[in-house]
Amino acid sequence: MTRTLDQRINSLRPGHEIELSRSNGFWVTAERSGCGKWLRFVRHHANGFEVIKTSRF
Repeated sequence: MTRTLDQRINSLRPGHEIELSRSNGFWVTAERSGCGKWLRFVRHHANGFEVIKTSRF
């Protein structure tokens, strides 16, 4: 059974992350904060990372 992206994000435990996409040396992850109250979408690249969006979980 294939899980939707919403299901994968909703099942994140505090302190964990999942990879959403990868292409041309960039990848995007969704991370849940250690306290479990925040969700961050992060773009990673060879020189570091950039937080795209942060929202309450």
